[in-house]
Amino acid sequence: MTLRISLIGFACLFSIGLSAQREREQQALDLIEKRIEYLMQSFEESDLDFTTLFDDLYFLYENPLNLNAATREELENTYLLNDYQTTQLLLYRDKYGLIQTQYELIHIPGFDKTTIDLLLPFVKVGPVEKKSKFPIKSAFKYGRSELILRHTRIFPESVGYASVSDSVLAENPNARYLGSPDRLYVRYRFTYGKKLSIGITGEKDPGEEFFRGSQKNGFDFYSGHIFLRDLGPIKQLALGDYHLQVGQGLTFWSGFGFRKSPSQTVATKRFAQVLRPYTSTDENNFMRGAAATLNYQFVDLTLFYSNKGIDGNLQYIPDTTDREQIGSFSSIQSTGLHRTPSELEDKNAIKEVIYGAALDFNLKDGKIGLLAVQSSFDPELDRNLQHYQRFEFEGKENFNAGLNYQFNLNKFNFFGEGAISKNTNYPLIYGDSSFTPYSNQFPEGYQPNNVLKNTEGVAMLNGVIMNLDPRFKATILHRYYGPDYQSLYADAFGERSGVKNESGFYFGAEFLPIKFVSVSAFYDMYKFPWLSNGIDKPGKGNEFSGQIIINPMRKLEFLFLYRNESKDKNYNPLNEAINPVEVERRQRYRFQITAKVNRFVTMRTRFETSKYHLANNANDLGYLLYQDLYIDGFSSKLALKFRYALFDTKDYNTRIYAYENDLRYQFYVPAYYLKGSRVYMVVRWKLAKFTTFNFKISQTFLANEDHFGSGKDLINSDTRTEIKSQLIFKF
Repeated sequence: MTLRISLIGFACLFSIGLSAQREREQQALDLIEKRIEYLMQSFEESDLDFTTLFDDLYFLYENPLNLNAATREELENTYLLNDYQTTQLLLYRDKYGLIQTQYELIHIPGFDKTTIDLLLPFVKVGPVEKKSKFPIKSAFKYGRSELILRHTRIFPESVGYASVSDSVLAENPNARYLGSPDRLYVRYRFTYGKKLSIGITGEKDPGEEFFRGSQKNGFDFYSGHIFLRDLGPIKQLALGDYHLQVGQGLTFWSGFGFRKSPSQTVATKRFAQVLRPYTSTDENNFMRGAAATLNYQFVDLTLFYSNKGIDGNLQYIPDTTDREQIGSFSSIQSTGLHRTPSELEDKNAIKEVIYGAALDFNLKDGKIGLLAVQSSFDPELDRNLQHYQRFEFEGKENFNAGLNYQFNLNKFNFFGEGAISKNTNYPLIYGDSSFTPYSNQFPEGYQPNNVLKNTEGVAMLNGVIMNLDPRFKATILHRYYGPDYQSLYADAFGERSGVKNESGFYFGAEFLPIKFVSVSAFYDMYKFPWLSNGIDKPGKGNEFSGQIIINPMRKLEFLFLYRNESKDKNYNPLNEAINPVEVERRQRYRFQITAKVNRFVTMRTRFETSKYHLANNANDLGYLLYQDLYIDGFSSKLALKFRYALFDTKDYNTRIYAYENDLRYQFYVPAYYLKGSRVYMVVRWKLAKFTTFNFKISQTFLANEDHFGSGKDLINSDTRTEIKSQLIFKF
């Protein structure tokens, strides 16, 4: 009898332990997805790659950071604390010694309950362990492996997969796609804590061949890396594919970087990790070669080299023997698609070599860094530039150098970067007579005789984050990116992607006026000193966003969002000789309710409107209404997510973006436009202890259209269905 009671008690405790572990894992996953969703609200792209960010946060969940041993750099790289909170945590440790329990965090200035709840799944409090040498034998004995297999297909098939006669193909080899409509993905990664990461990734896009024809080696794209940390004086070592991110992104930043977000209005500062393993599938925006960061006391020296092929449109010239030779390339292709003979011709057609060094001085209350980068292309880039592109990069070589800084002064965190570019062989093919733009097209202070021959550019960014009170934070940021600044790998805070032809001031604030209420807002005013795409004179614009979140109780949340943006745009309905420039205005209103009905069911309802206005035209309106239903907890193995959405917009100008749940490691922000409905279901099923199955089916219906897409991507149907499946093995 006693034994039976003991066994029952043990079973109950074991069950409770598993339940608590599962609850902690689900809490971590929810926080990761919620944070990424907040960050994605400002990006109007359909398919963004947040794989690296998800990897970093999930790695923290599996390997919690010890707050008693964490360095400033490690705390910053969690994406979970701002500079003031990081500084206060370090000061608290210096003053009071080791943190004994997580409940002690509430006594650290800047740490409120919301911050602590967000932090706890990814950190721990424990004794400081002495750092040991890299344990090679232990690494391969106790490391963890993860294998991901993914398949995606869209129904019905587009016209690019339809049968075509041999005569048509003989006349036009690009008349159809060479491969099947399937998207295939596989990734294997082995990790041992923070010290070792080894991985290989393969991807086949829809329309590409697989183990036949042009792809006899299987996948169209392969990526692999070996990444190590703490090898004596070697702080980081990257072999194969990797990301390089330095400063605030003005000089060099490969991979994705955050910009404006209505939910992260104060988080304008970038936290550069310098080197990080590459685990995504963007086929151009990464480094391939080797890099290492060497550490001596408070100084870090990073040396890097990359040599890889990138996609580009080749231009041929005949030589004296009438054979065609490659003379240059006209543009870089970033789609990564190789579905037709012409696209295959562009694959890895350009040789890109990048090398340089970064020197960082890690001070007690800040950091100063220097970076120099040399880039070269073979053959050279020779584009048919439009007027607004006169300052964009052309040639064979480019040099970039930058100085970045950050330091803390009480409740203020200052940060910034200055950068220069020098095109060492800028093709001076534009004489004064070949380009005579309208007088109002030149930036103030520029003259036609020197503006076209300037081979050097300047960019700078400076900001301050102010933690004025536990209930009030604010930031001010100024940036100036000269029209003639050239860096193909720069990615800094701004209105547009890239770092060029922009200046502006940004103001952001977060305020907690009363309990359960948080207010966040930003105002950004900007100018384009030179012409821009769609603006035939120096343009300007401004944007305001305000958001209120109310949590009257733990299981209920109300969200109100207003966003208003005005900017210059060409508007020429009468086909006048000179394009008149008018003001384009977009407004958005969002109301959302999220309610946790019980332990197992969560519901979310969102209603959003979009208003578009240009010149004297009437306002165009768009509407989106969706209902989400999350079911999790009935079973320890199964979780379901549903959405049903209705939308009605006049055209693409009134499109509305909304984050959508997807397979793990995938993130999707579709644009809802025209009139119709969309429904999807996501299933997460834990088949076994080390195996998880993900499945998603989605369907979009257009009420007033009978097709999707155009060209070879045309689908002759009013419905479009996408099916995704994924297996994750962990062992």
